[in-house]
Amino acid sequence: MRWIKGAAALAAVCLLAGCGAAPAGVEDLLRAPQLDGQQNEVEKALIAYLGETPQMKYPTTGEHLSPFVFDDWNGDGVTDAAALYVSSAKGQNVHLAVLESVDGAWAVTQEREGLATSVESIETASLRGAEGSQLLVGYAAASGEKYLAVYSYQDQTLNEVFHQSYSQYELRDISGTGGNDLVIIGPETDSGLQLQMLTAQDGQFIPVMPPLAVGNQFTSCEGLYTSKGDDGSDYLILDGQTGSANSLASMILYYDARQQQLVTYHPITVDDLFTATQRYSSLLKSQDIDDDSTVEIPVQLDGAGMENLAVNRLSFVAWMDYTTEYEQVKSFGVADLEYGYYLELPSEWQGQIMLTDGDEPDSWQVRSADGEALHLTVRVVEPNTQGAGYFQLGNLGAQRVQARLGTSDWYLQSGDLLRGFRLL
Repeated sequence: MRWIKGAAALAAVCLLAGCGAAPAGVEDLLRAPQLDGQQNEVEKALIAYLGETPQMKYPTTGEHLSPFVFDDWNGDGVTDAAALYVSSAKGQNVHLAVLESVDGAWAVTQEREGLATSVESIETASLRGAEGSQLLVGYAAASGEKYLAVYSYQDQTLNEVFHQSYSQYELRDISGTGGNDLVIIGPETDSGLQLQMLTAQDGQFIPVMPPLAVGNQFTSCEGLYTSKGDDGSDYLILDGQTGSANSLASMILYYDARQQQLVTYHPITVDDLFTATQRYSSLLKSQDIDDDSTVEIPVQLDGAGMENLAVNRLSFVAWMDYTTEYEQVKSFGVADLEYGYYLELPSEWQGQIMLTDGDEPDSWQVRSADGEALHLTVRVVEPNTQGAGYFQLGNLGAQRVQARLGTSDWYLQSGDLLRGFRLL
């Protein structure tokens, strides 16, 4: 069995890919970190340029969660800066400023108005045929609409070379040509979702295929992920709502070089992937559960072994890799869908255990299928709760998730559980 490599951090909640706007208050939380020296100098230069202190706009998702970005925008070999902010003198929309280092001091050389009032994501890319790096900014409006813009900076001029409305996008070499491809899921329409693929050419994104209708099975996109398949090929995993706010299913796509377009992947192990992957919690989004570059799809297992639970907040979950015929189950465990965490268990326990309520509030137990042997107890408690043989698995905001090994002779170690705990 492969145990998960490393416990999840609380920040992972903000990094999950998805198509909805961030909840209110996220930006305030993201302002907490102190600026480093370089960021502080850029902010001072921006204040001097504007004549006021702007509100820096922090991205709400993605790997880059700072309003400051440093890269060589014009290809001259010198690091430049970009900053995203709102100025009271310039209206409600986000503005983007580019700064260069002049005689050892930062100075604003260009700025332009963005496409909405907040920033969802920031990403940099080197597009084929372009000098320097380009900046991709995902903007989000209060109405829920989102817009992706690609900026290029040359000769002290900031140009918007591409923009489009979207619900989710991925920037990767999907086609295997060595350049960046941009896959965009458009906003929801009456006919369902549409997917578009573009490739970088001469510093711009050029469509390589007609828009692909995902169909009306999905009412909205909840996540788009690139995944390395068992055969070494790149795949796209799409999570979408299926009608109700809590119901998700998935589809898999790949680039067919012969047809030169994205096509739907049909696993040989299931007849209907949509039905096989339908689950009933918005928390169960696809992710790389074991850090092997393959994105696994969570599947809720049937209710066997959960008949004795008074509260139906727990679910057995198997994380599946449908791009392989072998070892499709990458991880097996229990998801707490009220508190939003997953705990991996030994794979050989699947079908051999039952879940019961614990003796304390917000606690549950893993027992043998006949209920006689106690393997594990898990509880959610206040931070000052200690003792009774429990050890900490992780944090849930101001609360703690703790576990205690049972008295059975089934082999299990606390270190395995610590590595197998992550937030959903």
